[in-house]
Amino acid sequence: MSTEQTKNHRYVHALNELDDVNISRIRPLIPPQILMEDLPLTESAAAAILKGRQEAEAIIRGDDDRLLVIVGPCSIHNPAAALEYADNLREYAETAAEDLCIIMRVYFEKPRTTVGWKGLINDPDLNNNYSINKGLRKARTLLLDIAEKGLPAGCELLDTISPQYIGDLISWGAIGARTTESQVHRELASGMSVPIGFKNGTDGNAKIAVDAIKSSESPHCFLSVTKQGLSAIVETQGNKYCHVILRGGADGPNYEESYVAKYTEQLAKAGVNPRLMIDCSHGNSSKDFRKQPIVAESIAHQLSATETGKYITGVMIESNLVEGNQSIPKDGDLSKLVYGQSITDACVNWDDTVTMLDGLCEACDKASDFETKFRTLLTKLDVVEGEETWQQIDGALKNLISLVKADVTKYDTFVPTMKQCAKFVNASVLSERTRLSATALSLVEELARQMETRFQPLADLLFPSVMKTCGRANKVFVTRGVNCLTTVITYAHIPDQIPQICYAAHSDPSKTVRGSATKLLMSIVSCCTVPELTPHLAAVEKAIASGVVDANPDARTTTRQTYEIFIKRFSNRVEQFHAGLSSTAKKYLKLDDKSAGAGRPQSQSAASRQRLPLRDRILAQRANAKGADAANGGQPKSGDGAVAAAAPGPQRPRPMRPMTRPGPTAVRRDGSCAVVAAVPLTINDATTGISPTTPSATDAVPEPPAMPAKSNTLENVLMSPRSSKPTLTQLFGEDTSTTPVSTDTEKPKDSAQASATSSCAPSPTEPKADSAVESAGEGKPCESSTTATPAGSGDEAPVRGESKAVGAVRAKRGPGLSFSSLNTATSGRQARTAQAVRPQSRNIVSSRMEEALRTRPARAQRPSSSASELPNRMTLRSDSRAGSSRSRSVSSGPGYLRATASSAKRVADSANATRGTKRRKRVSSSEDAAALPSAKAAKPGPRRRSASKQ
Repeated sequence: MSTEQTKNHRYVHALNELDDVNISRIRPLIPPQILMEDLPLTESAAAAILKGRQEAEAIIRGDDDRLLVIVGPCSIHNPAAALEYADNLREYAETAAEDLCIIMRVYFEKPRTTVGWKGLINDPDLNNNYSINKGLRKARTLLLDIAEKGLPAGCELLDTISPQYIGDLISWGAIGARTTESQVHRELASGMSVPIGFKNGTDGNAKIAVDAIKSSESPHCFLSVTKQGLSAIVETQGNKYCHVILRGGADGPNYEESYVAKYTEQLAKAGVNPRLMIDCSHGNSSKDFRKQPIVAESIAHQLSATETGKYITGVMIESNLVEGNQSIPKDGDLSKLVYGQSITDACVNWDDTVTMLDGLCEACDKASDFETKFRTLLTKLDVVEGEETWQQIDGALKNLISLVKADVTKYDTFVPTMKQCAKFVNASVLSERTRLSATALSLVEELARQMETRFQPLADLLFPSVMKTCGRANKVFVTRGVNCLTTVITYAHIPDQIPQICYAAHSDPSKTVRGSATKLLMSIVSCCTVPELTPHLAAVEKAIASGVVDANPDARTTTRQTYEIFIKRFSNRVEQFHAGLSSTAKKYLKLDDKSAGAGRPQSQSAASRQRLPLRDRILAQRANAKGADAANGGQPKSGDGAVAAAAPGPQRPRPMRPMTRPGPTAVRRDGSCAVVAAVPLTINDATTGISPTTPSATDAVPEPPAMPAKSNTLENVLMSPRSSKPTLTQLFGEDTSTTPVSTDTEKPKDSAQASATSSCAPSPTEPKADSAVESAGEGKPCESSTTATPAGSGDEAPVRGESKAVGAVRAKRGPGLSFSSLNTATSGRQARTAQAVRPQSRNIVSSRMEEALRTRPARAQRPSSSASELPNRMTLRSDSRAGSSRSRSVSSGPGYLRATASSAKRVADSANATRGTKRRKRVSSSEDAAALPSAKAAKPGPRRRSASKQ
C-alpha cells in the first residue's frame, strides 16, 4: 500500500472514531406521508377523533361538567385483544355519555426505568428485532380501527418523531413522569393539536408538571421532521389545553383531597389552569392493581361531596380483559401468553373496570344533578319580589328544601353553593308576606337539621336576618323567628352567635327583642356543650343578671328558668355569679340571705309561702269557708287550717268572731223584714282562748265584748256592733237630748210591723244578745212576718230615737228602707267589726253607701195595691231592680260592705235611675222640704222624666 493510500485509510478511520462511534446499524424509516397515504384517515374515523378532542378541551376548560376518563391497557402488545377491549368500552361509553367522556388508553411506547420491552412501535414482534416500520404500521392500523368504532383514543408521546405518524389519529396525549421535565417534550407538547397531560415526577413532585404546563403554553422553536421525513425547523404557538396528572410518587399517593387542594392552589398561583387529572395506578396504587378501585372510590367521593371535586377534570385507569400482568416467555413462544393480559404493569379486569366506572358515573350524576338544579333555582330566586314574582320565589325555596332533604348537604360543594343564594334567602325571610317568610324560615330550619354543626358558615350569613324577625311588630313573625332560631340552636348550636344573642338580651332597646333573646339564651344554655359555652360565660352571666330585672315580665320569667339551668351546669361559678348580682336581682331570683353566698336558690317550701295577691287570698278563703260548711253540715271546721291550706303563705291575724252566726235578714218591698234562723258557729281562735265545742240548744251564748264609746259620726255608727242599732236621729245628726225618744213600752200601730221590728231589731240598751240569738238559744227561732202592712194605710212602725217631724214624714212617705233592717242584714259583718279594727277604706265605703241610701227619695204610695198583690219575694232594698240579673239573695247583703267606693256610687246611681222610671208621681209637701232639707238638696227628682210629665 502506497503512502498516499495509507494516509487516506487513516483519515477514514479517524472519521469513524469521531462520528457514529456507537452506532451499529442505520436503517431507513418510512416517511410519515407515505404511511399516512397507505393507511388514510376515513371520514367516520375523523369525526370520532374530532369529537373526542373537542369534548376533552371543553372539559379541561370547565365548559363541560362531565368527567374525562382515560381507560385501557397499560400497553398494547396484541391488537386483537385491544380491539375486543375497544368493543366493550365503546358499548359502555354510549350508556355513560351523559356523565363520562371516555377515551381509550392506547399506549404504543413504554418508557423503561432500566431496560425492557419498549412498546409495540419499537418491537411489534416481542423478539427484540425492532421492526419499527412494522410497528408504526400496526399502531396506525389499530388507531384507525378504534376510531372507526366511534371511540377516541389517547397515547403517551414518548418519541418526538412518532407523533408525525399517529398524531392525526389521537384525541388526547400524555407526557410521562420521566419525560415531563424534558425540554424537547415540552416543545413537542406546545405544538401538538390535542390536549396534553403532564404527570408529576417519579418522586411525587408536581412542580415540574406545573412548570411544564407554563412552558408548553408558550411558543417554541425546535428541530423536527416533516411529513415527508425531511429535517426541519418547527415553530409553535403554544398549547392552551395542558393539565397536570397526579400519579403518586416515591413518597406515596397524592390523590387525596388535601393533595388536590394543595396542587390546585399551586396551579392557581402560577396562573395556569387549576384543573387536573388523577391516575389510579402507579404511585397512587403503590403499583398494586387491586388498590385502583380504592383510589377511584376516593375520587368519586371528592367529585360528589367535596369542594375539591370541581377541580378534578379526569381520571386514568389501567384496565384490560384479564387482571394482573405476565412476562414475555424467555423462549420466545408467544403462544404461552394469556390473551388479554398485560405484559407490562398489572391492570384490573373488565368487570372491576365497569364497577369503577359506575361509581364515577354515579358521583358525576349527583354532582351534575345538583349543579343543574341549583343553577335553575338560582335563576328563579334572582328576581325582585312583587305581586307577580313572589310565588315564583316561594316555589324555588320549596324546591331547595326538597334538595336539602335529599341529603345533598353532605357534599362539600353545597356550602359554597348555598352562599351564592344567601342574599335571596335573607330577602325572603324579611318579606312582609307571611307565606314567603315562613317558607324561607323553614329552609333555614331544614338546613340546620341536615347540616348540624356544619351549619355554622351559613349561620354567619343567615342569623342576622332571622334575628330581625324576632323584633317585628307582628307577633306571627316573632313567634316564627324564635322557633326557627331555637331549632337552629338545638341542632347546630351556633356558638359564634352567642355574644350577639347575649347582647340582644340585655342591651336591645326593644322589649320584644329582649324577650325573644332570653328564650334563645335559654336554648343556648340548655343545648350547647360546656366547651362551646366556656368562652362566652361572662356574656351569658351578664345577660342573666340583667334579664331577671328586665321590664318585660316574659323576659324575667324566661331568665329565671335559664338561671336554674345555668347553676346546674356550672355549679363552680354560682358563688362568683351571685356575688356580682344586685339586691333586686337576688330578690327576683328568690335567693335567701343565708343561701345567697352558698349559691343555692330558695327552697320550694319557702317560695310557696310567699304572700299571695289580695284577690287570690279572698277567693281562697271564701272557697274554703263554703267547703267547710258543706263538710260539717253547715258548721265550719274548728281552727284556721282549712283557710291556710287554701291560701298558702303567711296569714294575717284573724279577728275574733261572734259565737253564733245570725240568720240573714232581708227586706220586703213593703219595708217589712224577715230573719232566717240563726246557725250556731264554732271557731277555734288562739286569741280568745275558746275551745272548739258544739253548742246545744240550752247552752248560753257568751256576749261579745263591749265596744268603747264613740262619737255619733256616720262612720262610727255604721261600724258599731249589731247590738247597738243606729237610728235615723244618729244618722241625720239630730240632737237626741232635745228630741223625744220612744220607750220600750211604745208599740207600733201595725201589729205585724211591730212584731218584725221587735223580733229583728233589738234595742241598743240590750247588748247581751239580740232577740234572734235568744230565740236560737232557747230553741225558738225568730219567724218572719207573713202579713204586710196595707199599702194604702200609710202607717209605719216608728223607730226609737227619731224625732216627731221625721216620724210624720215617714208616715206620709209610706214604707221604705229601714236602716235598722239594713243594719240587721249586715249584722254578721258588723259583729266581726266589733272585735277588730277595720281598714279606713272599708269605713269610707260604708259611709258612702249609707249616704247614697239616705239621700234616696222614698217610694210613692200605690193606692190600687192590696196586701195580697204585694210581691212575696224578699230582696235587699239597696238593689231593687225587679227581675234584674243584679238582684241579690238574702245572704249577699253583707257583700255591700266589701264594695269599692266607685262600685257603691255606681250601684246608687243605677238604683236611682231605675226607680225614677218606675216611680209614680210623687206627692211633695212642704213638710218634706222642712223636715229633710238635706235629702231634697242632695237627691233631685227622676232624671228620665221631664218636668211636664211629672
